[in-house]
Amino acid sequence: MTLRHNFAAALALAFAIAPVHAQEPWRAYEGHEALEIPFANGPVAMEHVPQVWIGLRGAKPRWFGMDTGSTGLVTSAEHFTPGPGDVAQGPGRIVYNSSGRILNGEHWLTDVVIHRNERSPVATARVQVLRVSHITCMEHARDCRPEQNPRNVGFMGVGFDRESAQGTAASVPKNPFISLVSLASGRPVSSVRPGYVITRTGVHLGMTPELTRHMAFVKLAPKAHPPGVPDWNGAPMTLSVDGISGRGTMLMDTGINYMFLSPPAGTRLRRGAAAPDGTRIEVFLPDRQRPQPAWYALRVGGRGNPLHPEKVEVVHDATVFVNTGRQFLQGFDYLYDAAGGYVGYGWNGRVAHEYGGVTPGGR
Repeated sequence: MTLRHNFAAALALAFAIAPVHAQEPWRAYEGHEALEIPFANGPVAMEHVPQVWIGLRGAKPRWFGMDTGSTGLVTSAEHFTPGPGDVAQGPGRIVYNSSGRILNGEHWLTDVVIHRNERSPVATARVQVLRVSHITCMEHARDCRPEQNPRNVGFMGVGFDRESAQGTAASVPKNPFISLVSLASGRPVSSVRPGYVITRTGVHLGMTPELTRHMAFVKLAPKAHPPGVPDWNGAPMTLSVDGISGRGTMLMDTGINYMFLSPPAGTRLRRGAAAPDGTRIEVFLPDRQRPQPAWYALRVGGRGNPLHPEKVEVVHDATVFVNTGRQFLQGFDYLYDAAGGYVGYGWNGRVAHEYGGVTPGGR
């Protein structure tokens, strides 16, 4: 049986075991387990990308940056030596729009071992990996230096709806967190529903009712994709800037510590510049409702709000869009259910309610 057939069967089983209830999506997770993986470099912080232990063929396990703003694992040559069972899939690249870096190299289908720490494997995924040979830069890149044969590259994208942004195609599984093929415990891989919950301190592979009852669930629109490679359209949201609102999509991006947004028409924000101090930004997930499923707010330049990013940049997207940056996780737990097509937002209680909140349930 092929990898795609295996994955499609796992998705079918997930639905068969527990159908999603309209107002209680977490009931779909009854009978499943979740595998907890603490971040190797400590809780989410402004100063660093959260990292997890990953092992690839021919190298010792090492820390890889965990990025919800991209999809796909990239590694430099010293961390991955292809061997028996690995499949060459030709040249490829991945574009990181936030920095302007373009990583170029060879695609390989290989096993990726996800660890709890250096010596404790948790699960194995089989996905496409980019073995990087050189780095080039986009025009007007924010943070990029061309480099041949780079070393110490280790970045793992676990996001969704990122193909058009990063110049890749949804042709084979790329996301290790939702492409598990075996568990270190020996339990069946079907016991872990494809998806994850990210908190301030770590990630849980799979979902359980205990992890998710406190969440507001938002349904995602399906995206056409090959069988066995699940993907969904971006998370809907309404953005308000100084009281002027527009509907668009939101990306929770652990790869950056700042926010960038494309605002509704009619605001005072100037595209290509930083949002000025005093700008009031409110994000409603998925839109303004009573009771409100999830929301948060900040005033640019204000102090005392843990959700406040390092800075807020204004960009030139054609539609309304917000990239929250990772400071979102100071106040929220975040779920991506790849099988059912949901995102979920749980208020973690660490931030004052004047800055945000959640009403649990399905939307």
